[in-house]
Amino acid sequence: MTITPIPRRGLYTTNPDERLRPGTPDRPWELWLTGPNTLLPMPDLATALMAAAEHNALSTDLDDGSPYQPVSYAVVLEHGYAWRRRGVAGSGVGVAVPSLCWTAKCGICGDVLEHEFIPHHPSPEDAADDAVGSCEWSQLSDGRLVCEHRDEAHDHARAQARAHGAPEQPDENQLPLL
Repeated sequence: MTITPIPRRGLYTTNPDERLRPGTPDRPWELWLTGPNTLLPMPDLATALMAAAEHNALSTDLDDGSPYQPVSYAVVLEHGYAWRRRGVAGSGVGVAVPSLCWTAKCGICGDVLEHEFIPHHPSPEDAADDAVGSCEWSQLSDGRLVCEHRDEAHDHARAQARAHGAPEQPDENQLPLL
């Protein structure tokens, strides 16, 4: 018995006659969920890429290793065809380089310093300087930081820091009390 392989139609073949078109030609952007074979219209490429990444990450997270686990991928479609980035990726693109960074954390309540985002600094000293300088945190004599919360524990820690540390320098923009 001879088995003849069935020619596959690929998502990315160069010959248009062999190219798989699972989507709708009239829609500029769609998301194809392969498991349920569902097409979801997308407003633009960025939204489609983010939705695909979220779906694929969730699908991976839900995979329990069972051979009966349904396989479902999210593929971004452009006018019905699988989208492919044009051009070649630049060198170093997509390569993650681990680096150590620091952020400030309150020694009393454990809150982390946040502006519009959680800032990361190259050293613990830089993180402390940012917290004290830009967010009105206090630094205790043992190096711990105290955030701006006003409660008994925070106020007591700040009072101890003032009692054991050097006297506070007045702010040059602050008028002296008479």
